[in-house]
Amino acid sequence: MGSFKRDLHVKSLLSMLEKLPSDYQGQDSHRLTLAYFVVSALDILNALDQVDAKRIMDWVYHLQVLPSDEAEDKHGFFYGFQGSSSVHLSKHARVKFNNGGIGHLASTYSALALLKIMGDDFTRIDCKRISRTMKNLQQPDGSFTALHTGAETDLRFVFCAAAICFMLNDWSGMNVDKALSYIMDCQSYDAGFGLTPGAESHGEIYRIPSLRRIQVMSFELKLNSQNF
Repeated sequence: MGSFKRDLHVKSLLSMLEKLPSDYQGQDSHRLTLAYFVVSALDILNALDQVDAKRIMDWVYHLQVLPSDEAEDKHGFFYGFQGSSSVHLSKHARVKFNNGGIGHLASTYSALALLKIMGDDFTRIDCKRISRTMKNLQQPDGSFTALHTGAETDLRFVFCAAAICFMLNDWSGMNVDKALSYIMDCQSYDAGFGLTPGAESHGEIYRIPSLRRIQVMSFELKLNSQNF
């Protein structure tokens, strides 16, 4: 068995911070999430000293979506981070943002996690606005959607919302009881958890909500002990 080629992995990851490989260029709208994956990998490989932290953090902050005036804060939008500078609302959109962007829940999770890894203190983030407007994304059943315009609603975005609350140390952005109820509704007959209520359980992608104690949400999830 060959040895792990750490330096080659680091070199490849560093190149991805500058330019997406051709196979991923179609995913430019998720560029922030891809950057989070790259930075996470470099952190695991103890190679963060090889990146320009300020440049990366400035780029992330450039993707923060804010209203152009306080009146726009009341239109039901989500003011988090957009996935890429290529993501823009139509010129006919009812509300104009300061950079034409649109906040995305998963991109906001990726932005905050990336900044945390880089040692940022969040002082340049409008944390209160993120928490306040994230409530606009929670659905009546407790799940979350990624965009204020409507999108998928499933357990992945509940995790993103919970992680955002944890990183911001502010749980006002979600109805915790409804979120817990939705998580429990996703539990299958075999005690695993699916993407949505009634869906087949999955042991890898949805493993976080299936833990007896969801540490990332900073409160206890009491599961039926007979299921284990």
